[in-house]
Amino acid sequence: MAARSSLLTTALRGTPLLALLALSLTPLTAAPAAAATGTVTGLAGKCLDVAGAGTADGTPVQLYDCNGTGAQQWTTGADGTLRALGKCLDVTANSTADGAKVQLWTCTGGANQKWTVTAAHDIVNPAANRCLDVTDRSSANGARIQIWTCTGGANQKWNAAATQTGEQCWATHYGPQPPGALTASGEVFDNNADTAATSLSRQPQLPFGTRVQVTNVANGRSLTVRVNDRGTFAQTPQEPKCLDLTDGAFGRLGGVLDPDAGHIVVTQQVLG
Repeated sequence: MAARSSLLTTALRGTPLLALLALSLTPLTAAPAAAATGTVTGLAGKCLDVAGAGTADGTPVQLYDCNGTGAQQWTTGADGTLRALGKCLDVTANSTADGAKVQLWTCTGGANQKWTVTAAHDIVNPAANRCLDVTDRSSANGARIQIWTCTGGANQKWNAAATQTGEQCWATHYGPQPPGALTASGEVFDNNADTAATSLSRQPQLPFGTRVQVTNVANGRSLTVRVNDRGTFAQTPQEPKCLDLTDGAFGRLGGVLDPDAGHIVVTQQVLG
């Protein structure tokens, strides 16, 4: 079976219309993550830097000696952006390919401007599922920054001010799946594994392989799951949905595998 853009068929899909309407009227407000500002240091202790402190669209982003200027002050936004000098860190031409250079650009809300700062010190563009990377592993001033397949190398490790996580949101569960179904990452789906899909409600979406600590607010039970799929549900104010869990993980957190009660309120912490 070919991999699909999304595997998910959650318990909510089978919920009767009246129950869905009732759920949509139940308010649940996600606490926003707090933005954080500071330098982003990487290879050889040097800083992520806007070349020449330029503010024009297309200004290169590079590695440079840390100097405390505004060209090296980056805000990790709750919306998934990394901003400096009033503009966003942007992958050139919306590319998702290895070697695509990054630049400063007017913030557009596009997927090429979304980044996840992980506990493993990676900065990942989820749309490309690639890491922020110093070209050719060069530590020279002016070395261009690009995206590249995540390798764990020193040229992809960064110390950045991370947003504060722990927001409340809904976690749902898949429900029955056909034998041999594949997740969006290409893995064979296991409905008892500690895995999950990151939902479209969670921006930016988490890259495959990310580990997330999920805690059920109602009972305090906690579980670490690995992201290996993509969700299908768009965010609404009534349904700030962040994860779709396997039935096994959902049950271990105390969730009821019932089409009319197919969600739990959780907090999530990205571990990397």
